[in-house]
Amino acid sequence: MQWFIKEQVEEVATMQDLLAVVRRSEDDLNAIETYVERDLAAAAPDTTAPKQAGE
Repeated sequence: MQWFIKEQVEEVATMQDLLAVVRRSEDDLNAIETYVERDLAAAAPDTTAPKQAGE
């Protein structure tokens, strides 16, 4: 349960950051795309995540 809560907090923070970038760059879609490619796509898999069902 603790992992799930931590994951949710991280996701909310990520979306708040993305929303701030979109608001600042609303007329510059390239800036938004660059942020997503650079900061959101570079996330490493969480090794503390519980196993998925069926594994």
